[in-house]
Amino acid sequence: MDLNGNTVLDNNEPSAITGENGEYSLDLDTAQYDCQAYVPLVVDVPVGSTDSDTGEVTEAYQLVFPPLMGSAIDTGDITDITPLTTVIWESIKSEFLLKDEDLDNPNLACDVIRDNHEKIDEIARHIEQTLNDIVTHYNISQDAIFADYIANGDSTTHELAVLIVKGLKKGFAESAELKQNHPNSYVDVKYLKTSDGWVRKEYIYTASGNDNSNGWSSHAKVESTTHSVSNDLETIGAQVDFYNRKGSAKNIGDDKIELATSEETCSTNEYLNYYESKGGSAIHEREMANVTSTCTSQDNRKYVFNMDWSDHDKRLGTVGQYSIRFDAETEQFMIFSDIERFHQNKNQLDFAAISAEIDGLSYHYDDEISDTAALYEIFSFVILTKMVEENGLRVEYKKAMAGLDGWNLETKSFNADGTYLKECKAWDADAWTGC
Repeated sequence: MDLNGNTVLDNNEPSAITGENGEYSLDLDTAQYDCQAYVPLVVDVPVGSTDSDTGEVTEAYQLVFPPLMGSAIDTGDITDITPLTTVIWESIKSEFLLKDEDLDNPNLACDVIRDNHEKIDEIARHIEQTLNDIVTHYNISQDAIFADYIANGDSTTHELAVLIVKGLKKGFAESAELKQNHPNSYVDVKYLKTSDGWVRKEYIYTASGNDNSNGWSSHAKVESTTHSVSNDLETIGAQVDFYNRKGSAKNIGDDKIELATSEETCSTNEYLNYYESKGGSAIHEREMANVTSTCTSQDNRKYVFNMDWSDHDKRLGTVGQYSIRFDAETEQFMIFSDIERFHQNKNQLDFAAISAEIDGLSYHYDDEISDTAALYEIFSFVILTKMVEENGLRVEYKKAMAGLDGWNLETKSFNADGTYLKECKAWDADAWTGC
């Protein structure tokens, strides 16, 4: 049981050696038992072990059963760890990395994620989407993903699993080779099937550096490249996707500025975050994002967030999210048009002035805003959210501008285990409904 998410057996982690038929049993204390839903189960398959399909293992690899936090999936008391459950983990494990934190170990451990309801909700949605993708891309049912396909005599899934294991072996060996060229980085190579066929994904995470320039320190860097692969996984084809992100951070007293640039297959994005400390866990955060499309004729986009956290750790507070309308005639955004290329211009930007301008967008969930037509002249959309604790549990209230018509409302009430009940009310509806 991988309590710290690094896929390495550490001294404090429960473990067992499987029997000749793959059976295992883990003895867990109370704290470890409570972590089951939030961490992966990892099987190390070393050279010299026995594979009932192919005999003695000559190339090491890992099998994984992913954490299923917050999802509606019930696998029963027996957990079969197979190549198919490993595909889920291969698809979601980058979500378990703190990509933009100054950490030597970027992995999310149980004690970090267990109380982070927002992250749990995010990963649960990602798991469910991943399962849907696997069902579509591999043409198998969701039940087959978690089943013992050998005991069930499912030859089709069995043949697929053998090919997946081939990809796991190749990815494991290529990750080790890539690690030699990036000794201070987290690296990963995986082979997955998508709607367009098999692909090879190469991922490199480099934690923030110590070099300083005018008070700036380099941020964590993420590089990801995807290539097509032949159906036998032997031939690497053309590049189909890439993602590179780099950034900088700077402290001003108790406050912090973070800037980042990401280059993606079809866009280049710039991010600015200003964190103003208000004592304890109270933080006033402003964020601006510029998105430049490179593959389509879609207009460039600018997003602004004004976030006033009463407790940043618990994600309690208010958020105003705005999409700034672009004027095609003047080729200017309606506001903030002159603020761009944050990372490149970091030594010329007036952060106090930017923060003051963002604070001018002070719309709040509790405000009575009936004139959405005036907002619609400046913003493509506005979403106003407040997160509070009621009876010790988190409740999230949200309203989203429905064009010229009014506001769509949503309430999400969380339970102690991270599950939630969501209710919605459309702008033209008389009553709340499930959603």
